[in-house]
Amino acid sequence: MKKINKLSLAFIIVCILAILIVPNSMGNYELMVLNIGLIYAVASFGLSIILGMGGQLSFAGLPFMGVGAYTVGNLASGRLGSQVPPVVAILIGMLIAGVISWILGLILFRLQGTYFTFATIALVQVAFSFYQNYQPLFGGAGGISGIPSLSVFGIEIGDAAHWFILLAILVTIVALLVERIRSTQLGRSLAAIRDNETAALTLGVNVYRTKIIAFIITGILGALAGGLYALNNGFISSDMFNFERSTLVIIITMIGGVNNSFGIVLGSILINVIPEMLRD
Repeated sequence: MKKINKLSLAFIIVCILAILIVPNSMGNYELMVLNIGLIYAVASFGLSIILGMGGQLSFAGLPFMGVGAYTVGNLASGRLGSQVPPVVAILIGMLIAGVISWILGLILFRLQGTYFTFATIALVQVAFSFYQNYQPLFGGAGGISGIPSLSVFGIEIGDAAHWFILLAILVTIVALLVERIRSTQLGRSLAAIRDNETAALTLGVNVYRTKIIAFIITGILGALAGGLYALNNGFISSDMFNFERSTLVIIITMIGGVNNSFGIVLGSILINVIPEMLRD
């Protein structure tokens, strides 16, 4: 418990220092790139739960990110005839992703090991085909534009500096939530499944239900990241949710350490920022 408290305190201190230092020491473009890295960190935390805690390699984080992004894109822009506040649109996207991930989890976790992994790869391809071709909901190849900026408590999050402050706080909250899950019965059950599924069954762990719960959390966090991505960009298209991007989330999680919350944030920042730093 002391270790968790120390880690939580470290996250809060780093968040405060980042908010005080980073916006004043970086240009607008550098902050925009950094913000994308923080958004991907949110999605990667979902993979940390199902892969790091549960040992289930899943590519499904990005399709759920697409669910959140397109839900926000449609509802916040009023594209379908009715418009809702961006924050409400994000919550609706998370709810939809939770329901979809629950239904898909019931099906996919009938499969074991690599069969499950390949099924999630197929899910990425199927979702990408829908995002690219079904125009009524996803705008087809042209995507969805005109997505308004986010407003929180009447404060409009307009520029990159404001976005960084918001995302730093959200990433800290999600990281603390993930660390809390590690110490709960759910986290211990997932760890038992990861280490030895047969032994977990003999200890009374409901393996099937535990995996589904982890999959639902992954879907919800992915949708949160997708909704933030849509509002931050003001535009979304199917290219943002292809197979290449789905592997990016896995690389971020693994390069930082699947059970290391600090590492996931750093890994996401490195993977997104370094290519831009080296572009010249």
